[in-house]
Amino acid sequence: MADSDASRSEVWAAYERWQTNQQATDATVNDLIDFYFASPQYTQHLKPSTQRDYDRYSKRIRQVFGAMDPDAITSPLIQMFMDARGSKHPTAANREKTFLGIVMTWGKSRGLVNISNPCDAVKPMPESPGGRYVEDWEYEAFWKYLGTKGHVMHQCAMEIAYLCAARQQDVLALSKNHIREEGLLIIQAKTGKQQIKLWSPRLREAIDLALSTNTHAKIQTPHILRGRTGRGYTRTGFNAVWQREQRAALEGDVIKKRFRFHDLKIKSISDFEGDTQRFSGHKTRSMAEHYNRTPDQVVTLNKARIGTTVWHPDEKDKVSSDQEDS
Repeated sequence: MADSDASRSEVWAAYERWQTNQQATDATVNDLIDFYFASPQYTQHLKPSTQRDYDRYSKRIRQVFGAMDPDAITSPLIQMFMDARGSKHPTAANREKTFLGIVMTWGKSRGLVNISNPCDAVKPMPESPGGRYVEDWEYEAFWKYLGTKGHVMHQCAMEIAYLCAARQQDVLALSKNHIREEGLLIIQAKTGKQQIKLWSPRLREAIDLALSTNTHAKIQTPHILRGRTGRGYTRTGFNAVWQREQRAALEGDVIKKRFRFHDLKIKSISDFEGDTQRFSGHKTRSMAEHYNRTPDQVVTLNKARIGTTVWHPDEKDKVSSDQEDS
């Protein structure tokens, strides 16, 4: 086994030696997670944001299952975990179970796990949609408030996110290279999906405003959204301003309730009239509908009743529809 302070390459080398010596039966779930985190499948093929998520999910799995033999994990044990964890944190429980299933499947294909994935038989916990729809007046009120505070870049970020149904990280990553003749190229870091959002006057105005702002700094990165130093925003720095101004706007009675930057995507997809899946770039329609908070408008059933009483205002008595027909 590798030392506790070993590098990823040393852990991976230890795994290969261990597998060669056919000592896989001694592995614990902690070992399995360590080997997975040191593998090329994790280090080379997963995005950094996904790696951070998996590292976070692994902490709870290690606490509960870490010392166990992977072959000793059964579906009832996972269900017990889901019942306990999911009663208060259903979303976290679902993500952690999914992570455990990924590690178990990875281990089985490499001879470290002998049983079938026990996570497959356990259904996910019901999750609330999360987030909320931002009303038009809320959007406009906070957008204008940001302008009074000099946060023009945050105003532009709001516009781009809303008009393009874009995630925050994709908005902050935009550079001049993403500006095309026909529109704005959005590359989704989460899925790799690329879309050119065609120009509208409002989108063009937001991009032009961002490019003409904060141009005094000596260092100018190609980012469309830049801070006072001329560099692109980090998510931490951007969110610090967002959260502070949301609190201030709430205290100043500018808005009645705080909303997340990510809620702008909910508003965008809900407001869009057309194919929301194509517009948002989601892989499935159900994922797009997860963001759509607009009630469906459906026609009511229009079928005449048989043998019912029909009231004629110009007559004193009611006659049945059957009598009318005769």
